[in-house]
Amino acid sequence: MRKPLFLASAGLLSAGLLAVGAHALFPRASTAVVPPPPIPAPAASPPVKVTREGVSLAFSLALAPRPREAERGSSLQATSRLTLTDARTGEPLAGRRPLAWMRLRPQGEPAPDEAACRQQVKTYLGGLMSARADVDFNAYWFLTLNHDQTISVINPQIAFDRTKLQHLVSVGGGAADWALLPDRSAVYVTVPVMDTVSVVDTERFLVTRPLRVGRQPGRIALSPDGLTAWVSNDGDGTVSIIDTPSHAVREPVEVGTGPHAFAFSDSGRTAWVSTREASTLTALDVATSEVLGRVDVGAGATGLAWSEVARALFVARPGTHEVVVVDTARREVSRRIPVQGGLDALRFDNTGRWAFLVHKDAGTVDILDAARGQVAHTLTGFSAPDAVVFTDAFAYVRNTTDSRVSLVELKTLEGAGRPAVVQITMGQRPATEARELGMSDPIAPLPEGNGVIAAGNADRALFLYQEGMMAPRGTHLNYGREPRAVLVLDRSLREVEPGVFSARGSVRENGTYDVQVLLDNPRVVTCLEWKVGGVPEDASLARTLPLKLTPEFDAKRTYAPGQTVPLRFRLEPTAGNGQAPVAPEEIRVLLFKTPGTWQVRTEPRRVSDGLFEVDFAPPSPGQYKFVVGVEGRGLDLGRLPTSTLGVSQPLAAALTSETSP
Repeated sequence: MRKPLFLASAGLLSAGLLAVGAHALFPRASTAVVPPPPIPAPAASPPVKVTREGVSLAFSLALAPRPREAERGSSLQATSRLTLTDARTGEPLAGRRPLAWMRLRPQGEPAPDEAACRQQVKTYLGGLMSARADVDFNAYWFLTLNHDQTISVINPQIAFDRTKLQHLVSVGGGAADWALLPDRSAVYVTVPVMDTVSVVDTERFLVTRPLRVGRQPGRIALSPDGLTAWVSNDGDGTVSIIDTPSHAVREPVEVGTGPHAFAFSDSGRTAWVSTREASTLTALDVATSEVLGRVDVGAGATGLAWSEVARALFVARPGTHEVVVVDTARREVSRRIPVQGGLDALRFDNTGRWAFLVHKDAGTVDILDAARGQVAHTLTGFSAPDAVVFTDAFAYVRNTTDSRVSLVELKTLEGAGRPAVVQITMGQRPATEARELGMSDPIAPLPEGNGVIAAGNADRALFLYQEGMMAPRGTHLNYGREPRAVLVLDRSLREVEPGVFSARGSVRENGTYDVQVLLDNPRVVTCLEWKVGGVPEDASLARTLPLKLTPEFDAKRTYAPGQTVPLRFRLEPTAGNGQAPVAPEEIRVLLFKTPGTWQVRTEPRRVSDGLFEVDFAPPSPGQYKFVVGVEGRGLDLGRLPTSTLGVSQPLAAALTSETSP
């Protein structure tokens, strides 16, 4: 079973090889599994090769300007390609779980030997912010859609004492729904009060543009190929279609009074749109937006779900206590299945056979067998359930009036016996204590199918759960914000063909890079060398920083050990670059002793606009460093000017220490 990196521990085996839990976080849509578009193979320089422990590794890197964002400056997109083969037979080593990093080697420093290579990999696995790779091909984040018009970007991989909040993105208004593009380049967020969809760049983590759609956009759904996004304009009876490669909005299509729901049939070629007020479903050609036909199902449709098993569309009509089955080929109703009223969610599992019908008011869940066209089970004992999300083994049903998540084991749905249900407590406070629950999924599956990350709205936290456990494996704070929804953004190495793994990263500087590779099976750790020479050298692009750091403390002062003093500094946008003011949540401050192991990582307090403060409490005499980073603005730790602080005993204290018995 594949385990994500953040669930596993890293250490040294007796043979000296690093052991690390495997990872493979490939985002999965909540309704259907859609393979992401392929990453193009690097072209240009031939790969560098090495053989270790019977494994042949070949690494290559291709640089290209970032698509859609020419203003990004000197940073280029780097696409890595790592090929693993059996050194004896030449057969590809499929299903492996490699990790890879790139470190810019300082001029004059020799290539690392085997021991130095192993030590560097061990350091990266430790997750220290002060030891980050220049290019990380294993990065992933948790994204939360919050109550306060923001998206939190939480990095679970870093070892940070007070916060793992990497970025905070303002989307321009209260958000209704969101969707992550399959190429993971952007998140679309509907903002009803602005009649827009915000495009959030998932590399810089900022809104690059608002897209004007219809009135009061609500739900958003991606077509299976990811090339179009479909937006419910609840205020004017239309839907807007966005061509995702260009972020271009087509002319809206009249479908009837919303809210609307979406589903896709015919291998994604046909989009189906329901309206709550009108009695018809509308079928549209995904490529052209042309209306292909309509099917009268009756008014009050609130949800749609396509079943590949039944080759039919299932329509929720809670007002009439029924699910309507539509033959999409004939475009006619083929069956009406009676169910309980108050139907709040209709969703199929990953096989397309079992539809879960969630009834919040009744506290029950009906499980419909699409192969037989009837309700196979009715489960009770839920507390106002409102949402369901699937892994390969379980259905996760959120309860809103207590803090339980109910896990229904899917393999027990066969037969007439009662399906197995496990109750897992996630957090302390029920979701109903939050300001609002929202329409997006509050639970996101870990794509290898063995767990989830769940949003604790009222607890203002995320809960990481691994299947087989009786409690969450970990908790990540959301720093005072209520997470209405959560998703996983993954950019780690993924297998694009047997034995070939690829990922994207950012390269900012030319030079010689050490490429560290860690393979889990067999255990291999090795370093290769790759030379980068295509990054622009234009000083106006490469050396102009978006923020200016000005220390307000006296760096030449001698500080006393054991005393706490505030260090104030100004951090403001560079004149004329259009940057927004910096928030304290964006800033990372690192204080550490050189040499030594003492270090403190923290976020500052805001004193006034652009003025921040941290406490400095050196434990012993010596030399200390003050380092500031704002990763959301492209300023990793060390890119802004650093300060050196001297700490020594006051003269009187030193004399007393010397003369005391």
